[in-house]
Amino acid sequence: MSISEKDTVRRRLMEMADERRYQAFSIADYIFQHPETSMKEYESSAYLAGVLRDEGFDVEYPYCGIDTAFKATKKNGDGPRICFLAEYDALPGSGHACGHQWIGTVSAMSGIVLADALKDFPGEVTVFGTPGEETGEGKPVMVEAGAFDGYNAALEIHGNYATTLAPVVVGIGGIDIEFFGKAAHAGEHPWYGKNALDAVIQLFNSINALRQQTMDGTRIHGIITNGGDEVNTVPAYTSARIEYRSQDQEYLEGLLKRIVACAEGAALATGCTMKWAHFEPTCEALITNPVLMELCRDHLPEFPELTESGIDFAGGASDTGNVSQVIPTFHPMIKMAQHGEGCHTEAFRDALLQPYAKERAIDSIKLLTEIGLDLLEDPELAYSLKVR
Repeated sequence: MSISEKDTVRRRLMEMADERRYQAFSIADYIFQHPETSMKEYESSAYLAGVLRDEGFDVEYPYCGIDTAFKATKKNGDGPRICFLAEYDALPGSGHACGHQWIGTVSAMSGIVLADALKDFPGEVTVFGTPGEETGEGKPVMVEAGAFDGYNAALEIHGNYATTLAPVVVGIGGIDIEFFGKAAHAGEHPWYGKNALDAVIQLFNSINALRQQTMDGTRIHGIITNGGDEVNTVPAYTSARIEYRSQDQEYLEGLLKRIVACAEGAALATGCTMKWAHFEPTCEALITNPVLMELCRDHLPEFPELTESGIDFAGGASDTGNVSQVIPTFHPMIKMAQHGEGCHTEAFRDALLQPYAKERAIDSIKLLTEIGLDLLEDPELAYSLKVR
């Protein structure tokens, strides 16, 4: 295909994105008006799957044994395989204060628009419905099931107050730790007891000491979930919930061992026993594919409002990191909140209802479509992408 013919296809897709702007707004509005927490997104997932089915996608729903996950695919022969990651879970209480209605909408609409290019190029376009991002229960399960195997690229945006193409999205894990001691009267004969509260306090003291010796960017934070029941009884049972973060996945795994060692030491020092277990799947650190990032950067001048900010977001986590560990992934932060409103706030939720955010969503659909089209046009480039 000649350069002029490729330009014609690109213009057609950009016009299609503009022509379907009100469809995009309608999808986002539906998801926003039906806020559902992680793994309970029954209405939102069914709605998105239905939209894609109506657009001629082959839809598997439910998918990977998850009631609210789906896979929607269009294919034309053998060529690059590109997928978009749609999220749609809300936060308890504050609804879509993380803007996932736009993540789901942008991914679904990018898939619909890019799939039109399959008239001209061989390949596959898939939209994955990925529930439970806030709790990390969706994509990790889908990764383990092999849902993303064989895809050349995964694309997704996240709304924010500024645009950053390579945000530092860290790995995160969470464990519950329990201590088992022996009850005794605290005033009459405490020496008969084994104080589980002392054990949980020692755990936090040890973690505080550990923090001094951890790699920059590491975070460890926790709460005591049970500190005992009676003030005049030596506590026989206590528990804590700990989360830990790092932008280096190998370091994150080693950090878990050090936290468990702190708990074991606390139990040993107090004569208690302990056990621990994960309370959430581990979300792995995000690997931003540099080639996909540069493709994006090439197209950014077309969207002046999306100019890179130079702000380095750091410390947040997403289960998109798990996908990035197995296939090339691009997950930029895109400016959608006009006046600096931050994620997970009611101000951010309300900002993403404004006309400014809606226009940035259309820009994002066009941007992801252009990156996807670059890969369909150049299969050798698509096949050369690597995770690391």
